[in-house]
Amino acid sequence: GMLEGFVETCRSVLADADAPEQVAGALRPLLADAEALSAEIEALRPPGGGPAVVHRSDQLTVLGLAVPAGFVSPIHDHTIWAVVGIYDGDEDNVFYRRDDAGIVETGRAVLRCGEVLSLPSDAVHRIANSGAATMRAVHVYGGDLFATHRSQWDDDTGEQRPFGLSR
Repeated sequence: GMLEGFVETCRSVLADADAPEQVAGALRPLLADAEALSAEIEALRPPGGGPAVVHRSDQLTVLGLAVPAGFVSPIHDHTIWAVVGIYDGDEDNVFYRRDDAGIVETGRAVLRCGEVLSLPSDAVHRIANSGAATMRAVHVYGGDLFATHRSQWDDDTGEQRPFGLSR
């Protein structure tokens, strides 16, 4: 299917300095065929819900995420580069940077259906789905997301703590 070819493309460019840009370029045409992409991802989704794991290795994680209406993530980092592409709905992003006070907002962006966002390894952000329907996205990470030590920040205190991602 289209996802197998996409994963092969991702794997072939991982050693390149511009790997995230190449991954983003390979992801755009998949988003344009949202119906076929969705069918492949939903076939991989576990029965109880949760992310569809398209590929997981030490060098690369590819996930199909279904983000419910009203969802707001904690402020978090990934510590590895990430490329996100939306194929149903919109994703609200708020970007932050670390400073002496803890964490400071630096900007906002709405990632529209069909668009791709590339995040460097030092990015800190929060995602939300303010729409009325489930938002669906492909997330690609330059490493094993599930084995990566990550942080999240408390909304009220700005305190940094380990990010809980169970699988």
